[in-house]
Amino acid sequence: MKANFHTHTFRCNHAGCSDQRYVDVAIEAGIGTLGFSDHAPYVGFEGDFYSFYRMRPEQLEDYVTSVNELREQYKGRIDIHLGLEAEYYPKLFPKLLEFLKPYGIEYLILGQHYLDDDQHGMYVQWVNTEEDMVRYADQCVEALETGAFSYIAHPDIVGLDRKHPAFRREMKRILECSGRLGLPVEVNVLGIYRDRIYPCEEFLDLCRECGSRVILGIDAHLPEQFTDAPSIEKAYNLIEKYGLEVTETIDTTRFLRYYEANT
Repeated sequence: MKANFHTHTFRCNHAGCSDQRYVDVAIEAGIGTLGFSDHAPYVGFEGDFYSFYRMRPEQLEDYVTSVNELREQYKGRIDIHLGLEAEYYPKLFPKLLEFLKPYGIEYLILGQHYLDDDQHGMYVQWVNTEEDMVRYADQCVEALETGAFSYIAHPDIVGLDRKHPAFRREMKRILECSGRLGLPVEVNVLGIYRDRIYPCEEFLDLCRECGSRVILGIDAHLPEQFTDAPSIEKAYNLIEKYGLEVTETIDTTRFLRYYEANT
């Protein structure tokens, strides 16, 4: 891999190591472009229920300062970008964007881990009905159509049985939306590294059918994932198996353009 835009930090409470260690290991692995995209603080979702997997609002300034300092420190050795991974909660999204505005965030990755606008919304890996699968697809499509996101991470994280007709139908709707907007969809290497239900071959077959461009995301929670050759190789083998087009770039201007168009 020459580029990875999906990298977390200790601030999300389920990743480890210093920010600088991520950069050093990425360089060791031959990565030329590194995007930090820790879980965005969500103004309005600040209770204990959510605190275990995203940074708190008061941590954002430190995150931004650290990434920007590393960008300067390592200039000429690696290209560093400042992003965030965020859910789309329709009622709270405008407040989130207003909160992020002063910080110079370059890009957002859509990582829809929960449904609805509620602090007790369903975790998407618990989705097991057609109705909830439709809700998941609706939320992802609406998010992508805002124009604020540069790509969607692990769309096949959703827990519905892959053989259920609604999985194929609704996942295809997400992929068609991504394609219409010119956005890649992620093949998530962390899912391979931790032997999760994603990336699944039913999803990759749909990517082939829809002509989707894919992007590999390490989804790094530990720097050592950058040098985990077996997981990365398996991801590339799956991509090759389904004849998918791979990109290693994203449009990092979408977020700024979204602001200019909506403020």
